[in-house]
Amino acid sequence: MRNNSIICLAAGVSQLPLIKVAKEAGYKVIAIDRNPEAPGFSVADEKIIESTYDTENVLNALHSIEKEHHFCGLVARTSGPALNTAAAIAEEFHLSGLSKEIVPLTTEKSKLREFCESHGILMPKGQKISQLKELDPNFPMPLIVKPDLPLIGKKDVRVVWNFSDLESAVRSAIQSSGNGFAEVEEYIDGVDVSVLFLSRHGETKIVIYWDELIGLSADSLIKGIGVSVPSVIEGSNISSGVTNAIKTFSQNFCDINALIILSFRIDFSGNPYLIEMHGDLGGDLIADVLFPAAFPDFNFFDMALEVAIGNNILHVNSETIPTCLIYNVSQFVDELIQNAMICGDAFYLQEGDLLANLNRLNFLINKSKICLMKMPRHEEWLKSIRN
Repeated sequence: MRNNSIICLAAGVSQLPLIKVAKEAGYKVIAIDRNPEAPGFSVADEKIIESTYDTENVLNALHSIEKEHHFCGLVARTSGPALNTAAAIAEEFHLSGLSKEIVPLTTEKSKLREFCESHGILMPKGQKISQLKELDPNFPMPLIVKPDLPLIGKKDVRVVWNFSDLESAVRSAIQSSGNGFAEVEEYIDGVDVSVLFLSRHGETKIVIYWDELIGLSADSLIKGIGVSVPSVIEGSNISSGVTNAIKTFSQNFCDINALIILSFRIDFSGNPYLIEMHGDLGGDLIADVLFPAAFPDFNFFDMALEVAIGNNILHVNSETIPTCLIYNVSQFVDELIQNAMICGDAFYLQEGDLLANLNRLNFLINKSKICLMKMPRHEEWLKSIRN
């Protein structure tokens, strides 16, 4: 008799909640990781010691045990090249997940821009370059310079205010890019909002909105400060514009059934510009820390398993507790204070609140109990979109 089994791509700490949820639901779990000491292996029922980047070896290993297992679903809380392996597994074994066509949009900034341009989705104008001399001289300053295929989060993503700083920014972005290219984009002032939604055979179901709190270091590197719920766009007419963009996006991928995160920059006229796609089920702190604190009756990992086995999902009915999760403020507190008024995004913390929490690397705060300030122009923008 074949086991009803869930394939878990990677077996690190991030995958532990998914493995545990699958086992609690009665499934056998097959975990895949190149590290024989990966913590997920101690919980999983079967381990495949292969790199998640090595698609061919992973597929061969799964085929070798196929007679003992009925593969019911795939969970892939991973990013970068491993998403290619996730898409290949989903296709090979007819499982829910991302497709090979959509994966490049999650990994290469230029691919996402080209897709948006050809499908009428608003996105900042940009150009993929391998050296500065290729850049269109008509791009107005300031600019955002970023690795086209980022390998580490927001590393070497920078706002460039002066042309004299552009060459070094482009060089750094290229060095941090997995394909040797930088993506240069127009800078759009506004607020950053991310949306988790289910894309199911061309239809969409919004799960959660949240704000990405972004700051600038003294040398104009973009820093992720934290995340916050509820989003400032909830209850405004801007959410409908974001929803329309998401629907247009999903309608072009009718063969997938997957949870996706899209990030938008909302300008101060309320226009949503798509800036990033994530196919990795969200960062550790968002799913593991923010969601449980803000939505106590909602279990993200239960939902992820339901999607993996092909089921539809319900809306999140949990009452929202206004919550902000701040990342490691101690490493850039001075720069944040000094540059708060030139940050293009919505939030900064008052100096006293930052200094009071310098010794805590990551902490949750309730929005109603902290002086979470907004820039004056942002207050005006909020009033305009809610009137």
